[in-house]
Amino acid sequence: MSYNSELTDLEYDVLNGLDGINGSPKIKSPQLEMGASDIRRHFLERMSKLPSSIQQALREGTAHTSSSPYYSTAEMKGTSSELIRTSVPEEIGITNIDNGKLGKDRHLTLSGIQLLFDANSINGEFINPFPADLLNGEWELELKGKKIFVKEPIRKFTTGVMGYQTDIPFGYYKLDHPKQVEPMTSIEFNVKTANPVKGFLKVLLHGTVVHVH
Repeated sequence: MSYNSELTDLEYDVLNGLDGINGSPKIKSPQLEMGASDIRRHFLERMSKLPSSIQQALREGTAHTSSSPYYSTAEMKGTSSELIRTSVPEEIGITNIDNGKLGKDRHLTLSGIQLLFDANSINGEFINPFPADLLNGEWELELKGKKIFVKEPIRKFTTGVMGYQTDIPFGYYKLDHPKQVEPMTSIEFNVKTANPVKGFLKVLLHGTVVHVH
């Protein structure tokens, strides 16, 4: 068996401690790895949820991990904006989510969502503050047609600039309960406001992706 040098010793301990039949851990799930980011820790804690074939591929080096983000950009139209949708193909600078789905053999542990605003251009810098009507809006996330987040306040994306949690990047919302997103899962991310907002939004899905060669 080849050694996948990409994985840490702890990650190998986790993989080697998983039951190959049902994927349940035989050892304690790692609550913390010294020096690990939240995104990496979320992945460690959820390795047992990966298919056994993917766990084996990670052991053997025929799969590897990388950080996302996946991203998508769209113009706000009226009081709504569909940032990720199945009718939009992959396009550099606009979205790397092809037709609203993850690629084949791509397993994502979703740890956080980031929302950015540009007042002028879909190709802008996306560093503008949220206007009041956007700040008071709502967002939703769907996976496979099931609403995972429903009517959530846009203000969740502003904790880092509202006087607390200042170590969080601008527009970033860290999920309390990270989500597993399987290959070819359809994804939708929608924003709604009470009043029309002119501008452009970019959403980024942060986490760890497993790629199978």
